[in-house]
Amino acid sequence: MSAKSKAFPVFKYWFNKGKQHFSRIPILIWLNAITIVLLSLLSIYARIKSKGSGIESLFSDPFYVGIFYLGWFTSISEILWCSAISICLFSAILLPASNRRFKIFLFASSLVMLLLFFDDRFRLTLILCAFFGTCKLVKLSVYSLYGAILIFYAWLFRQTIRQTPYIPLLVSFCLFGFSSAIDVTPISSRGIHAMLEDGTKLIGLINLTIYFWWICQQEIKKNLVQKS
Repeated sequence: MSAKSKAFPVFKYWFNKGKQHFSRIPILIWLNAITIVLLSLLSIYARIKSKGSGIESLFSDPFYVGIFYLGWFTSISEILWCSAISICLFSAILLPASNRRFKIFLFASSLVMLLLFFDDRFRLTLILCAFFGTCKLVKLSVYSLYGAILIFYAWLFRQTIRQTPYIPLLVSFCLFGFSSAIDVTPISSRGIHAMLEDGTKLIGLINLTIYFWWICQQEIKKNLVQKS
């Protein structure tokens, strides 16, 4: 028997196995297909317009040999954002329908955090600054909008929040507000400005992530005890 004839049954076995497993998680089929189509379109565009360097920039790692520690704290902040969002979404899906109020609270929390994370990661406010040609007014408007969203969020879920040890959540909101205020405050020292703006945001994210980790853990444990 040739190597080719031996390889085909093996390929067929793994192909059918993969088809069977992916059919159990249909969202992966769509996500993979959409990603492949998007990357293919970008590749075609780069080929036609000779924009290969631009495509490379989309995948470039923010690493410089001369400054190996560049962006460390920013990366940690992004990991904390993603952790808090993932904890809320996973717990909301995991909890039973009888916990409807808490599930809605977690879904809403993840949406609010996702909005703030997208702005922080993709620099949406700075893009608006460049688009409108002014920065201070745009930042004041955007930060005021975010503040109003957080206040409405806290008021809407006040009953659920009161049942939790909410001081860390309050501390994180206050630190986010302080960080935003520092962002629009002219401070001559770049080091002090970075520490006051990004350092306080990092502390706020630590409190936010641990707060949601703890309340989700407690809620899941409570449901497991009720079932047993």
